[in-house]
Amino acid sequence: MKRFDANLSPGQLKEKILDAADKRFKVLGFKKTSMAEIANDLGMSTANLYRYFPSKVDIAEGFAIRCFVEKEQGLAKVVEKAQLSGIESLKSFAVALLHFNYKQLQDYPAINDIIAALCAEKPSLVERKRMGELELIKIILQKGQEIDGWVFDDINLTGRAILASWVMFTTPTFMQLNTLEELEALLESVMDITINGLQPRT
Repeated sequence: MKRFDANLSPGQLKEKILDAADKRFKVLGFKKTSMAEIANDLGMSTANLYRYFPSKVDIAEGFAIRCFVEKEQGLAKVVEKAQLSGIESLKSFAVALLHFNYKQLQDYPAINDIIAALCAEKPSLVERKRMGELELIKIILQKGQEIDGWVFDDINLTGRAILASWVMFTTPTFMQLNTLEELEALLESVMDITINGLQPRT
């Protein structure tokens, strides 16, 4: 059994717990991972683990939030490229989001188990994910309005509509039915339709 490091701060220990859970989720999936196994991997008692995360779903929530932050930081770099037009930014953003989600699916074959558990017990997390992506899309929409003359009435509604049109590229259940190349080709077509709908009418 691994020796527990008692010198870690609560924040550091939580990160270690998430790291241990990450490894288990990759190999076994969420359903087949137990709190006792995670605790054993860390050299701590299961009772001690429950002090930091009251349930396995709470660990999954922490794991998901960490993934959201990683994803949003990567997408923000795309948005921040000043030399890109609104059209280029939106296309680059969409492709980067697809690639991140596809990699998650490859790294976590049973990721649907985590998503189902979180949707059932932590529904606010779904909105947290959506809002993180929406705020970045709104920045792109504003750029497109200023540079490319895009026309839309409500930036929030338009951003949400764009996200809704990307469900096939952000939902593992749908993504696993296609290769990455097939998804890229479909996304390109969806992007052409989206951008055409944003163009000013003459």
